[in-house]
Amino acid sequence: MPALVTVPRSSATPFRELDSGPAGKVFTYRRSDYLAAPAGAVDPQAFLVEMREPGAVIPPHFHVEDEFQVVVAGRGSLGKHALDGVAVHFAEAYTPYGPIRVGPAGLTFFTLRAKADPGAEYMPESRARMVRKARRNVAADVPPRGETGALWPVHDDGLGAWIVRARPGEVSPAGDGARYYLILGGSAEHGGMALPRWSCVWKARDAAHPALTAGADGADIVVVQFPREDRG
Repeated sequence: MPALVTVPRSSATPFRELDSGPAGKVFTYRRSDYLAAPAGAVDPQAFLVEMREPGAVIPPHFHVEDEFQVVVAGRGSLGKHALDGVAVHFAEAYTPYGPIRVGPAGLTFFTLRAKADPGAEYMPESRARMVRKARRNVAADVPPRGETGALWPVHDDGLGAWIVRARPGEVSPAGDGARYYLILGGSAEHGGMALPRWSCVWKARDAAHPALTAGADGADIVVVQFPREDRG
């Protein structure tokens, strides 16, 4: 697994149009890969999804790996959680969530994983493949303004999410867990590489902290941290 990877928006792949969903519930979406890995690889996986069709529905489903989703544009809903602005959602492996409903202006979100996932298991069709009981499903809205802060209290196994409001020249705060840093607004710099809006950085659990320095207009950065693998 790579310990530290910096991905400017310009390095992501061009969008490609894909279909998914069980029979009778197929939907179309556009996907741009930031970190691509074959299914089953112990490598991080990150991509940006665009849902352009108002009223489209991603049926309830689960994945075999933990994942974060960060909604960055559009409106809609995720289960009972209304989406109107930036929001962060975490689903533990084998924990069904959804449906995801697309609003009138479409919906755009990042999917961020510490390990590559083979693909969605739709419910109820895949119920027999749930090898354990559902666990955590956590969601929080990101305030459009305010100070740096946690989006929910950090769990005992390290699961957490934060919004960092960095002033020009400020450096992102350090953390020990496996994390993604996603630039929501403004810009940042890391290792001489410019990171405009919708760029991201992956940091493995034991990797050195990536000191992201905010650009001339500051930077709004969502930081998501995965639970430790040795959790119960």
